[in-house]
Amino acid sequence: MVNEYNAFIKPRFLEVFCGTMKSGKTKRLVERVDPIRWIQNAEFIFIKPRMDNRSDNTRKDPLTYADWNFVNEKDPVEILNIVKPEHKVVAIDELQFFSEAIISVIESLLKQGKNVLVAGLDLDFKGEPFGPVPRILCMADIVYKQPAVCEYPGCGMPATRIQRLIDGKPAHYTSPLIIIEGTQKNVEYFSYCLKHHVVPGKPGLD
Repeated sequence: MVNEYNAFIKPRFLEVFCGTMKSGKTKRLVERVDPIRWIQNAEFIFIKPRMDNRSDNTRKDPLTYADWNFVNEKDPVEILNIVKPEHKVVAIDELQFFSEAIISVIESLLKQGKNVLVAGLDLDFKGEPFGPVPRILCMADIVYKQPAVCEYPGCGMPATRIQRLIDGKPAHYTSPLIIIEGTQKNVEYFSYCLKHHVVPGKPGLD
């Protein structure tokens, strides 16, 4: 029988790992779960949105043991069907891709006594709040926000923004909100600091 509370399993506690691309959000999410493997009768589950097709249903996380369950990001209520009573910890990655319904799903999991861990981009390529992440940040008991390294040539400062390039040029503000990395050859993503982040057509910046 697992104790109601210990250093690794915190019932009704929401933890958020956020930041830009290449900041290690997923790695920290998985590492946060790692010690729980050694607690008797403490089960956990890893969840990703199905649209994140950089992965597949058979891939294990590079950190050796994370089996991802892929669910419909447009109908995240599906999560409530795969999370079982024995799952003490629920880890959800790529939070920004889920519909707003993920907010009530997470609240339901917390009321069930789950320790919910989520990771996601807090800002989109425009530098604006991304999907349901802002509201989840407001609900969180603790937030870990971490930068990447700015990939602008010669910079190397802490990066907090996503730079989308289309055919080598900064994507316009009216560009589609979501283009999964690797699905279009002419689209590239980089982590940039605020100084070097460029969004042509963004209101107030022209």
